[in-house]
Amino acid sequence: MTPAPIALGLMCKPPRPGTSKTRLAARIGPEAAARLSRAFLEDTARTVQAAAFRARIEPRAYFRPADAAPEIAAILGPEWHLAFADAGELGATMQEVLAAGLRHCPAGAMIIGADVPLLSSDILVETADCLRDGDPDQVVIVPSVDGGYCLLGLRRPDAAATLCAPMAWSTSGVLDETLRRASRAGLTVRLFPAQRDIDEQADLDWLRGQLAREDGKAPNTRAVLAEFGEALFR
Repeated sequence: MTPAPIALGLMCKPPRPGTSKTRLAARIGPEAAARLSRAFLEDTARTVQAAAFRARIEPRAYFRPADAAPEIAAILGPEWHLAFADAGELGATMQEVLAAGLRHCPAGAMIIGADVPLLSSDILVETADCLRDGDPDQVVIVPSVDGGYCLLGLRRPDAAATLCAPMAWSTSGVLDETLRRASRAGLTVRLFPAQRDIDEQADLDWLRGQLAREDGKAPNTRAVLAEFGEALFR
C-alpha cells in the first residue's frame, strides 16, 4: 500500500544584500550575509530533496516578496514547485502555507525555515512518518536552540490557526508559547532533537566547528565559509 503523501513547505526569501540575515550582516557585512543566506537555502533544499526521495514527501517552496520568484527559481531549479506566500504577519503566513499543504496532502503538512543547513534528511523522514502514522491531533516540532522551532507539522487546519496565531515571533519564548497553546487545544506534540538555525555570529562560529567535524555536510555553506575565510570570524 502506497503511503499517503506529506506536504513540506520550505519558507524562503531571496538572498539580497541589505535584507538577508540582518543580525549576522551587522557583524560580517551584507554581501557575506547574503551569500551565506543563499548557501543555507541551497543546502536546506538539498536535504529536503533527499528526504523526499526516501519518503513520500511533496515539497514546495513558499517565497516572499512577490518579485522574488525569478531569484528563487534560479537557485532551486525547475524541479521545485514555487508559490508566493505573504499574509502580512509571520504566523498568518505560516498558517496559510500549512493550510495549502493540507489541501494537497490531507495526511499532514510541515513547514521549515531555509536557514538550517545541518538539518538532516533523517529528521524530515521521521517527522513525516510520525504525522502519517499519528492520530488527527498529532503535531510534530523540531525545536531550535534559541527557543523557537525550525519545523512545525500537523494534520488539522484548525491546529494551524491555533498554533500560528499572533505572538512575539523570533523570540526565545516561541516554543514554550506554542507548547502551551497545543496543550490547551488538546493536541499531542512530538518533539524531535533541537537544531540550530544560523542567525547570529555565535551560530556561525558553532557552524564552522560542526562542519570541521562532519565531512560532506552542507557543501554550499562550506564553500562560502572557505571563500570568505577568517574575515567572517574576526
